[in-house]
Amino acid sequence: LGVVVASGHVEVSQENRILKADTLTYNERQKTVSATGNVALVDGSGNVAFADYMDLSDDLKNGVIQNIRMLLADKSRMAAATGRRVGPVDELTKALYSPCKPCAADPLRPPLWQLKADRVVHDNTDHTIVYHNAWMEIFGLPVFYTPYFSTPDPTVKRKSGLLAPRFGSSSELGQFFQLPYYWVTGPDSDLTF
Repeated sequence: LGVVVASGHVEVSQENRILKADTLTYNERQKTVSATGNVALVDGSGNVAFADYMDLSDDLKNGVIQNIRMLLADKSRMAAATGRRVGPVDELTKALYSPCKPCAADPLRPPLWQLKADRVVHDNTDHTIVYHNAWMEIFGLPVFYTPYFSTPDPTVKRKSGLLAPRFGSSSELGQFFQLPYYWVTGPDSDLTF
């Protein structure tokens, strides 16, 4: 029938991508790979996508993923209801991003801050991440909404734009909120406002 099934601790590699799963089904005629049970897909950048089920092309470059959780190379985290990759573009629906590690004492507690969006598009060629209908949450409470928000992906070392917000207090100013702007003025110079 042109179908190959492998079960147990299955590992498949293609170029710089590695797919691990409990069960893997390869359809020779359709050139698709279906992975189920403890699925992990590691890409060449060091990002790891976890799911219970993935349906991918035979080169592991394109596919659809349900209930995706990602650990990015910079140790930040993403999660989404569904994920889809077509060529160099990843698209996530009902997505969540946070650079914060889960609290060791209470892993279910919301992180210090996170972004939630209806749709997130990551272009691996332009190295940009675009959030559509995004909310910024602090301690699980929504504090800022934007219909469109764009950031460079973790592989970009220097790019002009807003930096992560800071909160604090001082005896002179009291409570404060700081939103710095980073401006790249040249190959070896920059300013932060």
